[in-house]
Amino acid sequence: MNAQDIFQHLPIIGKFSIVFGLIVILPKLAERAGLPGVFGLLVGGILLGPNILGLVNPQGVAMSLFSELGKLLLMFFAGFEVNLLQVQKEGKRTSGFGLLTFALPLVIGAGVGLLLDYSLNSAILIGSLMASHTLLGLPVIKKLDLMKNNPVIVTIGATIITDILSMLVLAICIMIHVTGFSSAHLITALIELAIYVPLVVFGLSWAAKKIFYVVQLEEYRLGILILMICVAALLAQAIELEGIVGAFLAGIAVNRALGEDRKTGHSLEVISQTLFIPVFFLATGFLVNFKIFIDTLVNNSLMVVLVVGGLFLAKYLAARVAGIIYHFNKTESLLMWSLSIPQVAATLAATIVAYSTLNAAGERLLTEPMLNSVVVLVVVTSVAGPILTKIFGAQLVSQDLSGVNEQAK
Repeated sequence: MNAQDIFQHLPIIGKFSIVFGLIVILPKLAERAGLPGVFGLLVGGILLGPNILGLVNPQGVAMSLFSELGKLLLMFFAGFEVNLLQVQKEGKRTSGFGLLTFALPLVIGAGVGLLLDYSLNSAILIGSLMASHTLLGLPVIKKLDLMKNNPVIVTIGATIITDILSMLVLAICIMIHVTGFSSAHLITALIELAIYVPLVVFGLSWAAKKIFYVVQLEEYRLGILILMICVAALLAQAIELEGIVGAFLAGIAVNRALGEDRKTGHSLEVISQTLFIPVFFLATGFLVNFKIFIDTLVNNSLMVVLVVGGLFLAKYLAARVAGIIYHFNKTESLLMWSLSIPQVAATLAATIVAYSTLNAAGERLLTEPMLNSVVVLVVVTSVAGPILTKIFGAQLVSQDLSGVNEQAK
């Protein structure tokens, strides 16, 4: 009997104990090797997933639920940790960087698509896949105590801009591929977006404030918070946006509602960082089929180099241009770059939807080689992003300490 058979015959509590043990051990092993803890979880997911050892079933109800909640909670706390006064103060820079880190990857990605002989519609979609990003480096930023750092706030705020615009482009490209362009559909999508964002940020904030005034028991408040996150995510999906956009906005809304009363948010964060978010990182590793990964690297190497290289270049240019315009130093710009590199949640969701979309002639919006190239992009960026974030974040902390010491002298 092999390891896979033994694991499958374990009682459910035995399987949970093994997975939970890995959640505790793998980040520590990665950190001892000088790597971000997230890296250990991603590699663990690759090894334990269905494509290598097959010890964990990624399609299991519990694993799917925990992973989905982890993804939403990661984005919720990205919004929840934002200092609203600082965001208002940094509003111009947040909007500017958000547009830059969306537009440059969109243009470069579309150029890559056209170079690879994709249609204009598919090429624009490829660009939009490269334009969004997932804040995988956020746990690293928290450990370095940089959440109140201005470039970090700007990058977190820019996430919502890139994800909303990317999902909007996805919806338009799918519409064009299936039925042709419709100005009515586009106008409807923009109206829905204009209603949805203030509804969640202000409406949910108002509701949360009223509910938390009445409900004082902590365990009830935790349940209400999770319900709010799920409702915001479902409403986002109802207007063809990724659920992570709703979770991010819910974080901002709850932040406004709680004000200085951070106890409830802190309690949920402890649970999330202990279980749900690590499971999401493990599940991200499950998605990697090592055989297809290697096959794509060998047989579609030019496509992979153009997609991965184009992403790194586009995000770097966006961060450096924003740094120059808004007077961030080089290390701060590089930290913004590293945070905006990872392509996981929104990118994977959009790619799978686009690959599954067929027109009347049975043609896919994205081909299988591009799907596999995006998988390579996800692996490379989800590993490189947190590592680079740790490097540049540590440099920034060192610079800040040097500045404090100089002032003390």
